[in-house]
Amino acid sequence: MTSNRISSKSRRRFIKSAGVAGTASIAGCIGGGSSGYTISFWELFSGGEGPVMEDIVQKFNDEQPLDVDEEVTIDRQRTPWDQYYNNLYTTLAGGSGPDLAVMHAAYLRAWNKTIVPMDDYIDTGEIEGDYLDNHWDLVSVEDETRALPMDLHPVGMYYNKAIFEEAGLDPESPPTNWEEFEAAGNAIAEETDKWAFSQTPYNDGFGTWRTWSTFVKQQGGELFDSDWNPTFDGQAGQNTSELFWDMTGDMEWSPQTTEADWGANAFENGDLGMTMNGTWYVATLEESDIDWGFFKPTIAPNKTQDQVWTDGHTIVMPRSQDRDDKKSEIAAEVAHWLTTENPEWGARAGHLPAAADIRESEVFQNASFYDKTLSKYLEMAEEDMYFYHPKVPNGDPNSESWYQWLLDMWGHNYASPGEALDDGISMVNKGLEE
Repeated sequence: MTSNRISSKSRRRFIKSAGVAGTASIAGCIGGGSSGYTISFWELFSGGEGPVMEDIVQKFNDEQPLDVDEEVTIDRQRTPWDQYYNNLYTTLAGGSGPDLAVMHAAYLRAWNKTIVPMDDYIDTGEIEGDYLDNHWDLVSVEDETRALPMDLHPVGMYYNKAIFEEAGLDPESPPTNWEEFEAAGNAIAEETDKWAFSQTPYNDGFGTWRTWSTFVKQQGGELFDSDWNPTFDGQAGQNTSELFWDMTGDMEWSPQTTEADWGANAFENGDLGMTMNGTWYVATLEESDIDWGFFKPTIAPNKTQDQVWTDGHTIVMPRSQDRDDKKSEIAAEVAHWLTTENPEWGARAGHLPAAADIRESEVFQNASFYDKTLSKYLEMAEEDMYFYHPKVPNGDPNSESWYQWLLDMWGHNYASPGEALDDGISMVNKGLEE
């Protein structure tokens, strides 16, 4: 098959002619020349992740690890998650984006026109071996390397050991299948004054989607077909919707609430037995007084396969009219360093690092929660359990507007789970058309 991919040299010529990249003659006023280079870097990390990234950037600026003659400084700008992508898109639409930006892998197809493939400015064939295969697949779209991978951040099940003990459960033997999960939830609901389960501590639509889609996939369901039509209203989707409806209904595992952060407040106050959340949650729990545990979330009823939702943070190079080729090459080297030389991104922030060497490092394996969470997340990775949030061709797959129906279903704001599911198909179709 003949590839229609533009060569790096041709692409650079095109970008310049289109006014996207600057020229070498203005290197000094864009951060190059005798004063060195300042690489602007936008990110969205908060909670326990934010200080970790702050320290990583400071380490780079202090140690100057790149093998270049010029001084290179990272200028980090953090924007809250709920504002980040709107701000980034507005900036990129104006043609003056940052040199590097964090982007979830789910966006790498829809945002294609606003980012420059990393292939253009770094030898991706040479560095591909620095990353694990499943992470490299995450950033490869239509024969282009659209970003460099930082991590995977899948979901898992967190539980309160004291509540397990109060319910007569063994706190050191958490559930491994649906029968055990159901028994644990019922025991907490019947034997304690605590709530049994929250589908997400944030009680938001997107968090609910992570759990709901995991249960759908475990029952053999699909989310989209090859033409990006939503197909999650099949039998597995119907079964999971009825289950979620019952959890806040007859099962009485959770109140019928759409209050934001209800699960986070309940779990961190010791009033909730189990909740589903991502790798990042450990940074919060490690600072709490809760005696918490973790188990793999492969516990859906009628399970036919082990599948667990994940997305991944990546670092992209936005198109910019204020950056020349030299600065782009340096920015790509900075992205490579950020994603391969910092085991603390796993050891402190809790994520699964994309770099192969980091997973074998003492810093990573000596993390205080390695045995609790990281080792189990690694086992799921090694057993190929993860499915990615689909990289849709347009729309915002992390938008709350796509998944509000799931939260309203959890809160019984529909007449039935079937009505909610029908509304969900309509909402996602609308989002894909935007």
